[in-house]
Amino acid sequence: MTNPATTVIRVNLEMAKEVAQEWERASYQELSAYCLEILKEIGFSTTELPENLQSREQQLNFITGFASYAFGEVLNVQTIS
Repeated sequence: MTNPATTVIRVNLEMAKEVAQEWERASYQELSAYCLEILKEIGFSTTELPENLQSREQQLNFITGFASYAFGEVLNVQTIS
């Protein structure tokens, strides 16, 4: 049996872009520290950034993605079969 309701997350890209623009002015150390804070917030107990978050571009993308999710609006949408 399929679940008749599906959870959909609509992200707020405008707010996420604003966050990204603010962080573009940050130093590499500030970006790294914030990425570590985000990782801790979502349950990772690490003191070093993973391999896929070593570059400034990767870190900015991660922060923007997290902001998109954080500012998202969760909706329950009824699906019709």
